[in-house]
Amino acid sequence: MGLEGTECLDVTAPAVRLCLLVNTVGSDAGAERQVAETALHLDSRRFDIHVCCLEDSPRLHQLAGRYHTHVFPVRSIYTLNGLYQVWRFRRYVAHHDIEIVHAYMEKANIFASLAAAGKRDCVTITSRLNMGDWYTPLYKRVFRYLNRYTVRVLANSEAVKNVALEAEMLAPAKVDVIYQGVDMVRYGPDAGNPSVAELIGIPPGSQVVGIVANLRPVKDLELFLRAAQRVAQNVPSAVFVLVGNGPLRDELGRLAAGLGIGEKVFFSDGRASVADYLRCICIGCICSKGEGFSNAILEYMAAGLPVVASDVGGNREAIVDGETGFVVRERTPEAFAERIIRLLRDPCLRVSMGRRGMQRCRERFEIGLTIRILEEYYASLLRQSH
Repeated sequence: MGLEGTECLDVTAPAVRLCLLVNTVGSDAGAERQVAETALHLDSRRFDIHVCCLEDSPRLHQLAGRYHTHVFPVRSIYTLNGLYQVWRFRRYVAHHDIEIVHAYMEKANIFASLAAAGKRDCVTITSRLNMGDWYTPLYKRVFRYLNRYTVRVLANSEAVKNVALEAEMLAPAKVDVIYQGVDMVRYGPDAGNPSVAELIGIPPGSQVVGIVANLRPVKDLELFLRAAQRVAQNVPSAVFVLVGNGPLRDELGRLAAGLGIGEKVFFSDGRASVADYLRCICIGCICSKGEGFSNAILEYMAAGLPVVASDVGGNREAIVDGETGFVVRERTPEAFAERIIRLLRDPCLRVSMGRRGMQRCRERFEIGLTIRILEEYYASLLRQSH
């Protein structure tokens, strides 16, 4: 993972001044939650943490009680105000003597890189967290130029690293991989409230197949519903729950009704927590067209659920195909349905896969472990910069 030779930070040394920079922490999408979780789990004895955003949000105000927070309001970087905010951030970094800036998401990456131009007294890290559907010829040229101002690029999977290497023509030694982690207490098998099934109207005795995803096109929830139609024809006790919000909510409801499974499909619609739904789900699914490294898969594994996922991005790095779940190469409803049906009809296989997935999650993706790796990564970069 590019971490050879790292050393733990000395807890007796002054706290490292670290800035986590992101577009926003206001939404409940993966990168935003990752920044908030990183701030909450970093060792406060070792790090003096600043959380900076390009737009304000209630969650940022909640973090203000524990960390330094600041907003640099930017709609577009390529405006006078955008460049002014870059200048303000550059002054903020200098004023607070920030030692490390770690940026997440494309806009924040550009913002941080511009602010780092010509500076040698701060380690700037940018992140790559997805499979690059945002790359355009212009973006590729922009990042190829701006990467000269960053010390490292941090990817969340080997698949994402490979995309960045090709698109941005980066030297392999400049790109490192650290997986994000999951809170195994928050998402453990006994963490949620199973009464959520009754809350949303799931009939008692149902076998619940779930998908945790924002209701957006990239998640390909149409594929999930078309697979669900085939599963329902073969397993009458099966029902399906979509946990998330997004612009496709009404469209997906109409599709479920059109497929004749409207009474078997349930939407969370913002009610209850993800952990509550994991408590009543017996199989977790991901049908995305692209994933960097899926938070939902980690949450399923932490809850002891077998996973059925599309073979995209870093999914194969999280799931051991045939042992902790199934990685489906074919993007067809038939292929997804076949794996789901197999698991629904074989409870022993379901339980054994779930247990192995939980153990793998505990050994490799538990958030305490991944945060310690990140802390050591920061330490190694500071040592190299001095």
